[in-house]
Amino acid sequence: MLLDLKIVNAKIATISGIYEGAIGVSKGKIKAIVKNGDVLKAEKQIDAKGKLILPGAIDVHAHIYDPKFVHREDFEHGTLAAIFGGVTTVIIMPLDTHIDNVNILKHYIEVGERESYTDFSIQGGFVKSDNISNVEELAKNGVKAFKMFTCKPYMASDYVFIRMLELTRKLDILITVHAEDEAILEHSIRKALETGRKDPIIHHISRPPLAEKAAIEKLLTYLEYISGNMHLCHITTSYAVKAIEEGKRKGLNISAEVCTHHLLFTYNDAEKWGPYLKMNPPLRSREHVEALWKGLQNGVIDTVTTDHAPGSRDEKEVGWEDIWRAWGGVAGVETLLPIMFTYGFKRNILSLEDIIRLLSFNPAKIFGLQFKGDIKPGLDADLLIVDPGFAKKVKAEDLHYKNPWTPYEGLNLYGWPEVVILRGNVIIENSELIEVKGLGRFIKAANAFSRI
Repeated sequence: MLLDLKIVNAKIATISGIYEGAIGVSKGKIKAIVKNGDVLKAEKQIDAKGKLILPGAIDVHAHIYDPKFVHREDFEHGTLAAIFGGVTTVIIMPLDTHIDNVNILKHYIEVGERESYTDFSIQGGFVKSDNISNVEELAKNGVKAFKMFTCKPYMASDYVFIRMLELTRKLDILITVHAEDEAILEHSIRKALETGRKDPIIHHISRPPLAEKAAIEKLLTYLEYISGNMHLCHITTSYAVKAIEEGKRKGLNISAEVCTHHLLFTYNDAEKWGPYLKMNPPLRSREHVEALWKGLQNGVIDTVTTDHAPGSRDEKEVGWEDIWRAWGGVAGVETLLPIMFTYGFKRNILSLEDIIRLLSFNPAKIFGLQFKGDIKPGLDADLLIVDPGFAKKVKAEDLHYKNPWTPYEGLNLYGWPEVVILRGNVIIENSELIEVKGLGRFIKAANAFSRI
């Protein structure tokens, strides 16, 4: 049988270990993994020259597109940035436009399949009392994860959370939650405003760690009461790590993600980066950052993501004089893999298998992407070739965002892919784009949440 592609002389990194050999690809799928590539016949051959082959990364929390805010990011630029960083699948998260009915879902799919360089799945949301009745129809159309908030501006009532947990069992879906307690936030932000402070650090101080603690403890109580499937978005505190660990010990179907910016920065870094590090939930102290890394090491935290949500420079710059007026969001999808490869793997904090687990295997398993997440026959041929010894300094002008700025400016990062393959299509070769937009496809999620 003549294959479409074979990759030879590779160190193939999978969730179960690293193997030397070759990969055969046909019709977008991995067809064979063999020791000797000579037994495979293919139309195209890539010599990996002893470099690593990794499964494509999956960013489960990316605000790539909102029809009201295309000046911030769009499918074309956001997924181009993703593919250059080795992210072959993004899960689109609602930004402000609610993805809460089939018509708006179809719009996102249409724009995405016309403009995208990566495959993409979509989270529904934001679920509240006025649209919870639409959840079942969205689930039938391939949306199996639904975003909810415990705080404004998209806050759901406690009763809606309980109803949604019941629906996660009935429909085999997942709720993903921004967890900060609204009463604590309202009180703390009001106190911060009364001080008259407008400097960047006051934003982070105004949203205290205890707001996350209170929200998560309540959510896990609901989960213990009802059961169901829950994923906690962008956790930031040692309190969250401890609560999730206890919940998993009890057998609750709970998973969690952490963002790269919460792993690299503390709120003291806002002195340098100012409004460019304004996001919600905010940055924390070094103590909490260290707890997040430990949570990754011991398997309490299941995925690393970016919460990619850039604004324009103008929307950020106003925050130097008045942080309350600045847009809250950080660009990150292009640097997800390099950051984790550098600060996790190269520093011997995480193994290569850990990187695959956090960026590929677990995201696919939790969010029902049944043909993604690893390198084995039958899965999509989403593959990266990485030279583990090659490092590149981050420069905003080299990135592919619609608004090219980054708080990671100047970092010397490893893990940049020199070849990126999406469903057997070579998108990037020798670190150069060789394909056009529009190859990306909407991935209907299968049953969400498999127990990790």
